[in-house]
Amino acid sequence: MVFLGILFLQIAGSYVYFIVRLNAIHQEMREELTHKPDDQLTLLPLSREEYRKARVDDHEVKVNEKMYDVARTLIRDGKVLVYALHDEAEDNLLVLLNELVKRSSKDKKPVPSQLIQWFTLQFVTLDDFTPDYASVWVSHSTRYLIWERSFFSGIETPPPRG
Repeated sequence: MVFLGILFLQIAGSYVYFIVRLNAIHQEMREELTHKPDDQLTLLPLSREEYRKARVDDHEVKVNEKMYDVARTLIRDGKVLVYALHDEAEDNLLVLLNELVKRSSKDKKPVPSQLIQWFTLQFVTLDDFTPDYASVWVSHSTRYLIWERSFFSGIETPPPRG
């Protein structure tokens, strides 16, 4: 069971790392956006349709395969003006994740037979094991306990040899 846990962490660990790192990047960029003046932001003039397609969520847009964190949007003359900051860290993280997924999907090697054999092993628990010996109960009576009930303890012994 421990081995399966380690194997699961090996497989899922990188995805958990990406999720945690992506959340950290989002928080860092939102914090950075609060301190940036407009002249240090990128102005993206988009049509309403382009903005609808580029919008990832309320705080992000993807334009020309680049992720931008949105500081604010304005609508002027039928255009959506998006003041944003290019998020290079998120771009790099997404490229790394895409590369890992692409490489794993290209791997056509079969699963090793030893691994398949190990996963198909059947284990016997101690509950299924019945011992070959019998239990012998011995009654202990002493002078001091004659008027009280006797004390019984089980002593497990093998059967007598004949």
